[in-house]
Amino acid sequence: MQLRNIGIALVAVTLLVLTFTISALEQHSWRQVGKAKLEVLFWDVYQARLYTPDGNFKGIKGPLKLHLTYYIDIDGADLAEETGNQWQEMQFEHADNNTWLRQLKQVFPDLQENDSLTMVLDDNDVGYLLHNENLIYRFEPSVQLNQFLAIWLSDKSTRPKLMAKLTGQNAQKD
Repeated sequence: MQLRNIGIALVAVTLLVLTFTISALEQHSWRQVGKAKLEVLFWDVYQARLYTPDGNFKGIKGPLKLHLTYYIDIDGADLAEETGNQWQEMQFEHADNNTWLRQLKQVFPDLQENDSLTMVLDDNDVGYLLHNENLIYRFEPSVQLNQFLAIWLSDKSTRPKLMAKLTGQNAQKD
């Protein structure tokens, strides 16, 4: 009987946390800051769009939403590996980077053409990763979460033109 009560309590807590998480993600009305397409050689890889509540980018802090729509199939493990490659090029060195990259290999889904990945950073800088608008992971605030978003949003980005378009330095709103 006690085991059943514990099970019911766990389900109730899970539903409460999920409800809180969903309401945290929906509390803002998002306005587009900018958009950019990543092209590598002859291939379109993804379309990126950045949103904030007021349509202005004020740095890598919540609330903000980075939405990527992929034009190609890509393996989740390859996404995690590319994250590590970007961090190396950007000279982001932190003791916990390898742990975070191993976590990303477990979290990132395999993507098919037209799939989307969205990272929402809330008012408390907690990150929520969505795959095709479904929540798949919650990240506590960390150096690595900031470094992850810096790939697209930082002056250290390896793709400065893409970063400029996304952050509104080259305004391209619709």
